[in-house]
Amino acid sequence: MVAITIFGLFFVLMTLGVPVVVALAAGTLAGFWQIGLADNLRVLYTFPLNILEGVHTPALTAVPFFILAGHLMGAIGLTERIFSLANALVGHLRAGLAQVNVMCSLLFGGVTGSAIADVAGIGNLVIAQMERHGYPRAFSAALTCASSVIGPTMWPSVPLLIYAFGAQVSVERMFLAGIGPGLVLVIALMVYNRWVAGRFDVPVSPRPTRKVLVSEVSRSGWALLAPLIIIGSVTGGFATPVEAGVIACAYTLILGLGYRTLAFGKLRRAVGETIILFGSILMIIGVTHAMGFVLTYDRVPQTIAEAVLGLTENKSLFLLLVIVFFLLLGMILENIPAMIILIPIMMPLVDHFGIDRVHFGLIMVYGLLIGIVTPPVGVALFIVTRIADISFERVCWAAAPFLVPLILVLFIITYAPGVVLFLPDLLLGN
Repeated sequence: MVAITIFGLFFVLMTLGVPVVVALAAGTLAGFWQIGLADNLRVLYTFPLNILEGVHTPALTAVPFFILAGHLMGAIGLTERIFSLANALVGHLRAGLAQVNVMCSLLFGGVTGSAIADVAGIGNLVIAQMERHGYPRAFSAALTCASSVIGPTMWPSVPLLIYAFGAQVSVERMFLAGIGPGLVLVIALMVYNRWVAGRFDVPVSPRPTRKVLVSEVSRSGWALLAPLIIIGSVTGGFATPVEAGVIACAYTLILGLGYRTLAFGKLRRAVGETIILFGSILMIIGVTHAMGFVLTYDRVPQTIAEAVLGLTENKSLFLLLVIVFFLLLGMILENIPAMIILIPIMMPLVDHFGIDRVHFGLIMVYGLLIGIVTPPVGVALFIVTRIADISFERVCWAAAPFLVPLILVLFIITYAPGVVLFLPDLLLGN
């Protein structure tokens, strides 16, 4: 089967350290050769033509603007403001700074929509504060990794945007659908923090006065309006997703000028990082489209669907298999490449079992995101080892218990679709 050739070569090259897009392209070219399209040099135009067809869509235009908005939010220095606000909101609770860590991820990740930006942006400050107040460094680093999953689960999230493009579902429904799972994850992590807090001899901060709370909200409130402006403009019909991304960038630049924290060097770095990231996403989408052409030509999606349906016709069992598959795949492949590869393969099965595509999107996005907290490819783990100056092994052992609340939330998202669909159905109709 051509799928064995493509994915076999892909994983072999990945283990050798070859970049994802190169490994995927090599596997796809081997697939072209296997089905006979490499004869007479036809592959020289069929392969690049399929890549161009994959990226030639107006829907993708929104992606770079949301990526740039996230990088700009980090560039204008929101970290300290958001930490102070989170400390004022939940710092007085039991396991106060651990709860502040989670709240920072909700506020900062909700603005940038990126787990990597979350870890890199607030990790240094939060981990240092937690260690200064008696929390073990390994626990602080592991919690930072686990809470970073919150941001990309909610709007404005690049993974949700890419899934909406690939699965051909409404962007506004995807953004609204992420709010419920994101809040459930926040609650799960805060409950877990409260439960383990008894092991650490840490002080509890006094409850802030109303004056202090109002001061912190007014100091950071303008930044926190950014995601509300994005989702409000899209769901209200005032702007398309592309226009909402442009509005987010313009609003962030205005904030940077108002805070007097936006330097030209930071702006240039944010634009450069956006170009590199979006370029890699485009390459993966294009090559994956070419791979999809080969797989469809060889009827691989239909074969996989028949195999799964031969294994079970039970929707609940199918979802359980999907959960296990996403968790395992997330350990060896980053979430965006994995999504782009899986969406065209999984959609026929999703439709057969009558699963809402928006609901399945949250299962896919969140299930694969857990991989950033698991070795060997856990990106958040590698970043936090540099930030906290701690060994990779120590972070992995400390992060393992956090997989319990993370996976528990995945089961809630999967088997309680109302958590995902309540808001989009309420605001946009069923």
